[in-house]
Amino acid sequence: MRSRPPRKASPASAVIILQHWRLIGVRKGASERAGVFRSCPEALFATGALRRGMLGNDMIRPTLALLLAGTALLTSPAMAQQAAAPADQQAQLEQLQQQVIELQKQIDALKAATVKTTPQTTPSWSGAPRLEDKEAGWSFKPRGRLMLDSGYVANPNDAVATRNLGFATRVRRIRLGAEGTIPGGFGYKFEMDFANANVGFADVVVTYAPKNRPFDVTLGNFETLNSLEQITSSRFISFLERSAFNEAFINTRRLGVAVGLKNKPGDLRGSVGLFAAHSIDSTLDNDGWIAASRLVYSPKLGDQQLHFGVNAQHRDFASNNNGAPTSGAGSPSNGQLARYRARPFTQLTDVRFVDTGNFAAKSDTLVGIEAAGIVGPFHVTGEAQWTRVNAYAPGTRFSDPLDFFGAEPVTPSGDPTFFGGYVEAGYYLTGESRGYRDGLWNRTKVLKPFSKGGWGALQLNGRVEYLDLDSGKLKRAFANNFVSGVATPSTNLSRGGQQLGLLTSLIWIPEDYFRLYLQYSYARITGGPLAGTVKPLSTAPLDERSYAVDSVQARASFDF
Repeated sequence: MRSRPPRKASPASAVIILQHWRLIGVRKGASERAGVFRSCPEALFATGALRRGMLGNDMIRPTLALLLAGTALLTSPAMAQQAAAPADQQAQLEQLQQQVIELQKQIDALKAATVKTTPQTTPSWSGAPRLEDKEAGWSFKPRGRLMLDSGYVANPNDAVATRNLGFATRVRRIRLGAEGTIPGGFGYKFEMDFANANVGFADVVVTYAPKNRPFDVTLGNFETLNSLEQITSSRFISFLERSAFNEAFINTRRLGVAVGLKNKPGDLRGSVGLFAAHSIDSTLDNDGWIAASRLVYSPKLGDQQLHFGVNAQHRDFASNNNGAPTSGAGSPSNGQLARYRARPFTQLTDVRFVDTGNFAAKSDTLVGIEAAGIVGPFHVTGEAQWTRVNAYAPGTRFSDPLDFFGAEPVTPSGDPTFFGGYVEAGYYLTGESRGYRDGLWNRTKVLKPFSKGGWGALQLNGRVEYLDLDSGKLKRAFANNFVSGVATPSTNLSRGGQQLGLLTSLIWIPEDYFRLYLQYSYARITGGPLAGTVKPLSTAPLDERSYAVDSVQARASFDF
């Protein structure tokens, strides 16, 4: 006689009972678990069915038989009661199902709260550790750089009486700071410079750049809206120093605010800003104000990156009411005395072979153009900038002669105009492409780092640049007595001179964030304040006497 096959348990009811058994087993102990099995023998059957994968086929039927027999002995009274009251059993089952549903809701809510309160901070590495909570919008990264220079600057004809020429070593920059983001679209960046035992500030800014909005705001101490090379970080320029016209025209950081606007593709950018005429390192001297603007169009044609830009500034020189300035850091003038000068393409000397000297001026206006292109490992770039100075005229009379500090400042015969510019080309011998982003030069990614068996990146650059501080308006200058209004010809001011430069550099980047520079520069000086000293026997006019200044320099640069 064939035996009846065991009754199959309902999977849904079995799961619900097992879940409930697990829960009450934790809270009330084994005695109540037993009560569950007494009230529903299907639970034991369910457990056996669910554990079938753990038992061999030969053991399934004996095991089930034993389980059913034990269950029958334990639950016979309960089965009788169940048969008498099926409606109560169904109600209990529905209650258990509802309890399981409620418990699941509580578990889901607990999981959601746990995920929400746990910081999603992901550390990454970009020269230094970067901590970022992308969901909240916070980030923090230390930043800094170290640049060590060494080299030789020739003393032309050994004629200049100074120890500031020849071999020299200098810590060009030691900067430490931090940058990061703040929820709501805000950001921050600050750096302090400790080079040569002097403590000063570099960039100290707070920014606002809301997501998916076409504008941004920058507030603090930062580069005014100058030329491409001036705004580019010193970590990414092609030579040890920026073009000489940036030094001569005092393009540097100021305290101010700027607003930027860009189109949706991001290839057209414009910025306007208003600045004090001094930097954060200055005192409370009233040095005037600066209005600046810059417009850049940077289309990309396939793999070719193009760059076209214009920039302009107007700088007003304020009076110090005959008080000697306490600091001139970052200011284009002191008490309405303007001066424009530059070194011979190096910071290893403080000697300026081109120098206008001080003269009386109210303001100046700068206009510049910039262009660049990147095609694979090759790049070309060039810039030009003109500066027109609104000078005081000879014989100008003032009701208040205290608009100047010092006595009888020199006045030109008109408004001088100066010019500076360069053309540069470079090539990566190892196949890299020069980094570019958001209208500025950026970091170059090394294709084969030295640590991975490669030679790193090797770049060769050449440049021709020119600075003209010569002006007939300065040559015919006058010493002005602003009280009497009497102007007499001045012999202590001549034209500032011209500087033609031929430069070449070799940059080796064995690893990202580490660079080695080797640079040679040839400066051809015509005129200027030292022409008579270097060429005393020449019969040519002072502003036509020419001589050369050579320099060889090396730099080790590390940044993070």
